[in-house]
Amino acid sequence: AEEGFFTKLVPAAVGSLSAAFPELAEQQGHVQAVIADEEAAFSSMLSRGIKEFNSRAEAIKQTGGGGFDGASAFFLYDSMGFPLDLTELMAREAGLAVDVSGFQAAMEEQKARSAAAAAASKGDGALLTLGPEQTARLADEGVAFTDDSFKFDLGADARATVRAIYGAGGFVDAAEAGGGETLGVVLDRSSFFSQAGGQVPDVGSLVETGGGATFRVSSVQSFGGYVLHVGSLESGSLSAGDSVACNVDGERRRRISKSHTLTHAINLALHQVLGEGVSQKGSLVDDSKARFDFSHGKAMSAAECERVEALVRTMVAEALPVHIQTVPLDKALAINNLRAVFGERYPDPVRVVSIGPEVPALLAAPESDEWEQYSIELCGGTHIPSTSDFGSFALVEESAVAKGVRRVVGVAGELAAEAEAAGAALQSRLAKLTA
Repeated sequence: AEEGFFTKLVPAAVGSLSAAFPELAEQQGHVQAVIADEEAAFSSMLSRGIKEFNSRAEAIKQTGGGGFDGASAFFLYDSMGFPLDLTELMAREAGLAVDVSGFQAAMEEQKARSAAAAAASKGDGALLTLGPEQTARLADEGVAFTDDSFKFDLGADARATVRAIYGAGGFVDAAEAGGGETLGVVLDRSSFFSQAGGQVPDVGSLVETGGGATFRVSSVQSFGGYVLHVGSLESGSLSAGDSVACNVDGERRRRISKSHTLTHAINLALHQVLGEGVSQKGSLVDDSKARFDFSHGKAMSAAECERVEALVRTMVAEALPVHIQTVPLDKALAINNLRAVFGERYPDPVRVVSIGPEVPALLAAPESDEWEQYSIELCGGTHIPSTSDFGSFALVEESAVAKGVRRVVGVAGELAAEAEAAGAALQSRLAKLTA
């Protein structure tokens, strides 16, 4: 079909379906714009792909080759967006073959690279996982789920009991230091935050209360209700039944909490600048930055980035308190301007994180228009007490992640001050060059 064909079908589709889905009529212009953009992108991709195909086909014929090898076919697929079946069709028309098995091998290599990259993001946490077989064994042996309700309070009693030790070869009753083996420790209770909701896991140590062993925790992952503390035994020996103290790296946790609250502030600012079409598509919260992915059809302008930065800085200056309360899910969802990640399954009850108004006030007047100016989200992460704890803020990146998905990165505190200083120095150099 010619470019624009599917865009022209939208009015008819909306007319036939709007009785059941009235929101279609309201969003018809947006739907047409998105489809038109997709058609244009596909047409452009197809033109580039055909040009690349023809260039490679001509080179193959000139060298006397029999067809496209797997690497070439995969390049057309991976880099040019060219489906394999289209490559095969055009190759047959040109009297050439396609190495499909070579293509599949290249595809598997790409999947392996992608899996390795995903594993690297988990650090040592990717080295050990508790699958259904392991969690079922723990349940059969009467090991209760880990109580990690203490993770939000660094000052809570952090003593726990080792319920299981897991290694590459399976569960063991005890472990000795010196082997260099990566181990996972399951406790009855934990003050460590396991990786979830875009927030990186805590690190720290488990110290046997008698002083006989120190287990260095480098990652924390949750599997079916069991929290696995992954790391290595630095000294002594550790056995199931031992009592340990959970020592979380508190300073690192505080920096991570600052970044998590920062994503909420950025989310609000993006909605205020770009409109209600913005929805969260992902995030990464660590001890150095807040990375936020969101739906938006085009790059943000410099003016829009400046407005987002200014709005977050206003929140810093206002020193807004951060309130957190667990409430029934239905009552939370009734709050005006509440932000939740589409498709996410939330527990009931759920934690509401509000920057500014207290949660009881939100519940008392859930439909109030006043809440439009505040950040209110469902969130299971850790946070700082006040926006004043940001110190300062700088938006340091705006980029594309995928079609219709943008990414911004923000930093706070000393890193923000460094970014501002670097920006000022760059402007000074530019002024001198253009003077």
